[in-house]
Amino acid sequence: MEEEAIRRIREGFTALYGAEPEGGWAAPGRVNLIGEHTDYNDGFVMPFALPHVTVAAVARREDGVLRLHSADVPGGPVELRVDDLTPGSDKDWTAYPAGVVWALREAGHAVTGADVHLTST
Repeated sequence: MEEEAIRRIREGFTALYGAEPEGGWAAPGRVNLIGEHTDYNDGFVMPFALPHVTVAAVARREDGVLRLHSADVPGGPVELRVDDLTPGSDKDWTAYPAGVVWALREAGHAVTGADVHLTST
């Protein structure tokens, strides 16, 4: 199932951006039963994966542009400048993936931009 979803998101990326992605990945949803953020604080928690999945295809850019597109949201890619990303600067669905890029840069990783195409169940 995940392999088919990755194949489809890679094909969608190619159709959208006109080039092959560098990779395609899938990640399951997760729930913590009985508490939140206690698994690393010696508390009781029972994490388990959900059948829901997020799938993404990505290619690096070198021009400081982050282009985000969701197959689940009407409209074309949203273009953001990596250097302009700050907490709270984006209030749309793109805030979460843009926040990941911001956090990577804050941690000292050289993120020079990316094209991203994703979908979620």
